Amino acid sequence: MAESKKPDQTATIEELQAQIEALQKALEDAREAAPEEAESILADAEAVRERVQEGLQDIQQQIDAHPVPSALIAFGLGFLIGRLLTR
Repeated sequence: MAESKKPDQTATIEELQAQIEALQKALEDAREAAPEEAESILADAEAVRERVQEGLQDIQQQIDAHPVPSALIAFGLGFLIGRLLTR
């Protein structure tokens, strides 16, 4: 009976070896793809940063062009936030 288990165990070992090889291949593929994905993510983050920077510049220009309404809006928002936080 011990001999009948060996072929099953051998088949299981061979299957495990095949799975290990497949996992190693998948890891190698992931390592190769990771730099490309990281570059893409960094490029997207840079684009978002540039858009935010442009938006902040636009806001600064509006504040410079209309200082009194900007101050009144800031005061109103501060007042509303203060009221919400005191509740």
